[in-house]
Amino acid sequence: MSYTNLYTTENFIIPQKLLDLFILYENEIINQSNEFENNLELNETSEEYKILNIKKSEKTFNELLFEYIEKSNLNEVEIYKTAYIDRRLFSKIRSYNYYHPSFGTVTLLALALKLSGNDYEKLLKSASYSLPQNSYINITLKYCFDERIYNVNKVNELLYAVSGKQIKEL
Repeated sequence: MSYTNLYTTENFIIPQKLLDLFILYENEIINQSNEFENNLELNETSEEYKILNIKKSEKTFNELLFEYIEKSNLNEVEIYKTAYIDRRLFSKIRSYNYYHPSFGTVTLLALALKLSGNDYEKLLKSASYSLPQNSYINITLKYCFDERIYNVNKVNELLYAVSGKQIKEL
């Protein structure tokens, strides 16, 4: 499969480095799509499978998130506004130690905090998610954090170009 100069609507060009990552992980992506089809036959979604098979991290999502917020020297209002998260949702996250956010919410908060790729993966793990390199979405997200692309709109453009989804739909 060739990915050179992949154009999307509105002439948005996907960066060559991201296209190279797609080529690098092409076999994992194909295997994941085959596994997903098999899981559908068993009435088990791959997302449920992933959540159940991830070991519990040492810190809860809540603890790790507020540790990163403290290190960032940003206040909570700046964080949830930058992440395009509702004040009430952020209040739930703050109030309930074992609140389980969506994958999209974790990603938006990580972007607002401008986390490194490793810290993003730690935050995902604390919320019982992972970032295997077996889908265009995951490869794109990893690329954005590794390249320090923290602008939510730019990340959404890239995600939409490769998958037709935006962060809040993940």
